[in-house]
Amino acid sequence: MMSNEARMGGLVVTRLFALDRVLCLTRPDGGGESGSPAVLTIPRGGRPHEPRLLLFGEQDARDTARLGVPLCTDAHVVADCDGRHGRRRDAGPDPRAGTDRRDLADVLVDRVLHVPFGLRDRLRRTLDRYPGCSVAVGRRPRGHLVVTRDGSVVSTRGPSSADELWAPICGSFLYCWTAAGLAVAELPRTVLVVGRFRASAGAGPGYLETVGRVQVTALPDGHDAGRAAS
Repeated sequence: MMSNEARMGGLVVTRLFALDRVLCLTRPDGGGESGSPAVLTIPRGGRPHEPRLLLFGEQDARDTARLGVPLCTDAHVVADCDGRHGRRRDAGPDPRAGTDRRDLADVLVDRVLHVPFGLRDRLRRTLDRYPGCSVAVGRRPRGHLVVTRDGSVVSTRGPSSADELWAPICGSFLYCWTAAGLAVAELPRTVLVVGRFRASAGAGPGYLETVGRVQVTALPDGHDAGRAAS
């Protein structure tokens, strides 16, 4: 079976919904990995004032019609910083010819666990090296560090139960949040509930099988990212 990271690599499709109907939250029932990876955002004084549901991938696409019309639909490219899955072979007379997916990526992810010191600068150099990229993500102990093209720097941290699902979509969430015109600065005042969206057997909009909450912390310029991870 393919890992979450393998499935979420390459082209990622997302849809952002407003929640006009009640969405049930449930605990995992051991039913496997069916359903769409999803993040429910619940504001705590920030903007938008209403909850939002962001879905990743094409699974259960027909059933999401119960949620209404998406506020924002996006497709973007995710690639590994180290290029392990970065070479795309193009058809042509020379089989050695190809395009490095990192040159096309909107989100670059360094999946190797690094010591946190210097990680911010490493991610900024990644954005400088690939000017078409908007979000760079690095793993660190107990979470991730994310640097965006506009200079925003945030750390994310959640329980181990959520990491398997959150790690592959962390950068995509930040990318789509900004693509929808929402501010990264609002995320520290927002509860992020990570899980899988599944369609309801009845007439309801469906339910979210939750795996945990993720905390987002904004890091001001010059902040020591190593201390934030301690």
